[in-house]
Amino acid sequence: MNHVFIINPKAGKKDISNYIIGELNKLKDIIKYSVYITSNRNDAFLYTKKYCEEHDEATRFYACGGDGTLNEVVNGVMGFDNKQVTCYPCGSGNDFVKNFGVKEDFLDLLKLINGSEVEVDLLKVNDRYTINICNLGFDAFVADNMVKFKNKPLMNGHSAYTMAVLYSVLFKMKHKCQIFLDDEEIYDNYMLLCAVANGKCYGGGYYCAPEAKVDDGLIDFCLAKKVTRVQLFKMIKKYKQGLHLVDNKVKNFIMYKKCKKITIKAPNELIYCMDGEIAKSNKIDIIIHQRAIKFIIPQKNLDLLI
Repeated sequence: MNHVFIINPKAGKKDISNYIIGELNKLKDIIKYSVYITSNRNDAFLYTKKYCEEHDEATRFYACGGDGTLNEVVNGVMGFDNKQVTCYPCGSGNDFVKNFGVKEDFLDLLKLINGSEVEVDLLKVNDRYTINICNLGFDAFVADNMVKFKNKPLMNGHSAYTMAVLYSVLFKMKHKCQIFLDDEEIYDNYMLLCAVANGKCYGGGYYCAPEAKVDDGLIDFCLAKKVTRVQLFKMIKKYKQGLHLVDNKVKNFIMYKKCKKITIKAPNELIYCMDGEIAKSNKIDIIIHQRAIKFIIPQKNLDLLI
C-alpha cells in the first residue's frame, strides 16, 4: 500500500512540515510513502483527486492539518474504492478525531500507520461532502467575519475572533429560515444557529451533537432558536459542554432530531461552514451517505465506536 502525507503548512500555530518529514524518515524502511505540501486553499483536494485518477494502487492519505485539510482530502478520494483516509491532527481544531478519543492518539505516526480501518458516514451538503459538521447561523457568521477582520492591519487570530464575536452579537443574532427534515417541514422562523452533524463536536470543542455516531446512517440535527443576548451567554457554556439537551434552563431553546435528509431555505443568503470551510446559499440540501469512506484510527480507539 502507498502512504501519501498531505501537509498543510498553514494549519495550526506554526509550520511543522519539517518535523513530520523528519519523523517519516525514521520509518522509511517500514512503509512506502510520499509527501505533498499544499500551497493554497483547495490544493489538497485537487492533488488528492488527481493522484487517485492516476494511481490504481491501494493508497492511504494522511491529512496533516486541521478539519479543513481533512475535508479536502475526503472530497478528493470520494468515488475511489481502494483509497483510505486518516488524519494527523496538527490544526487548530481537529474536532473529527475527537469522535475516537483525543487527538494525541493520532499523533503517534507508527500507531496510526498500524491503525485499523473503520467505515464512516459522510454528509453531502449541496455539491460537497462533509465528514464532520455543517453549521450555519450565528457561529458561521462569526467565522466569516473573522476572516474579514483577520485581513485588517494589526489583527491576529485571537483579536480577529474577538472582534467577529462582538460584531455578530451586535448585528446578527437571528437568521430566518425554513427547515424540512425527511421532506417534512419542522421549522419556519428565526433561529440563532443550527448544526447538522455527523460527528459530535466542532469549533474547537463545542459538543453540539452529543448523541451523534459517525457510522449510524443518521444525521443529528440541532437548532438553537432565536434568543436574547443575555440568553445567548447563558446558553453558550452548556452548548459547548454538550449539556444543552438536558439543562432545564437551556433545553427549551433547543430542537434536536435525527433524520436522513435535510433541506434549509432562506429568504436571504445564508452563510454556512462545512468542516470549517465557508460557503453561501439561499438553499442547502443535505443527505447522509452511510459508511461512505474508509477511515483509519489507532487500534486502541476501536471500542469507542461501539
